Amino acid sequence: MIRTLAPAELTWFLSQALAFTQHSDPKGLALRLVKQVRDLEAEGDACFVLLEGRPLAGVHVLAPEFGDDDQNLYVSHVWYAEAEADLERLLRHVFARYRFEALHFPLFNYGVKHQQRVADTFGRLGFKLEGACDLDFELSSLPPLGTPLVLEAWDLSADDTFQALFEKAENRALSDEYWAWLKRWRGTFRPDLWFVARETLDQDPVGYIFFGAHSEDIDGVYYLTAAGVLPEHRHSTEMLKRVVLTGLHELASRSPLGRVETTISTDDPKLIRIFEGLGFDTYDRYQRFIKRPS
Repeated sequence: MIRTLAPAELTWFLSQALAFTQHSDPKGLALRLVKQVRDLEAEGDACFVLLEGRPLAGVHVLAPEFGDDDQNLYVSHVWYAEAEADLERLLRHVFARYRFEALHFPLFNYGVKHQQRVADTFGRLGFKLEGACDLDFELSSLPPLGTPLVLEAWDLSADDTFQALFEKAENRALSDEYWAWLKRWRGTFRPDLWFVARETLDQDPVGYIFFGAHSEDIDGVYYLTAAGVLPEHRHSTEMLKRVVLTGLHELASRSPLGRVETTISTDDPKLIRIFEGLGFDTYDRYQRFIKRPS
């Protein structure tokens, strides 16, 4: 049997998950965490447990609502009592309950040993293990732009051009499902914040920069979905820096006291160094299992 939890069972569930990662005081920390939960009933509904006479496995799920633009599903507090196969049974059942485009399992509290305890399960379910680096940038701290590029915003007639540029820059072909997910990576697609960059209007694009927005007031919060340049401009980092800085100056014209967030795979440490050199601050590094659209 697989069921969700009553509010009174949350402390027990959290202590099981914390014990799985060998926390030194799982019950004490679980009690402190539960005190911070605003809606115990909603949190209980997001926790699933596999029961066969006794609890065998558990998982917490943050799933997209029907009709949400952001169709990412996140799992956390993963644990099993004895057999990893029990966890796989539970996850397959839970994933079948929801509609989503991508799956995420950030491993914030999992060391290498504990990653290995769930690696086979997530591998069979199609996840990839990768490192992630979260960065942010205060638009009030923008350095001088130098020579700006010309930004051209997305429109429907240019969608094929945008996708072809992205595929050439990334040296990969994209499915329609992946392209649609990328547009709504963390919320509503914003065509006025997706740009190709040119030296001049009559020249071919040299790169791209795609943003989304959480808010857009004077202190708005944006997220950088992707940025890149064509292979012929990779002999140095200057063109990529110009693309990113031109995009940041565009956002600063809208939200001079705003902030930009982004996540970069640690498989590309050079890119992380470039962003840090532009003034981005790294505030978190972690491993994650992720399953993107094919």
